[in-house]
Amino acid sequence: MNPIIMIVDKRAHERLDQIELRLRTFETNLAQNTELTKTIATNTTELVSLVKGAKAGRAFLLWISPVVVAVVAIIAYFKE
Repeated sequence: MNPIIMIVDKRAHERLDQIELRLRTFETNLAQNTELTKTIATNTTELVSLVKGAKAGRAFLLWISPVVVAVVAIIAYFKE
């Protein structure tokens, strides 16, 4: 029977170690990016709510302005 001869290729092991290191770095960066994306999504949601509120406030002002002008005109008319 012939014994199995193992040939150790040091360069191949070094390349695999480099690949594993790059993969771990990539996974770490991906996790950090995911957390940042979640934070940005939360902030964006808050900004969208703020803009919607501002739009509602603008619509209210546009609706109430003619009413205020009419009331002021009526008061001025009867005051004279």
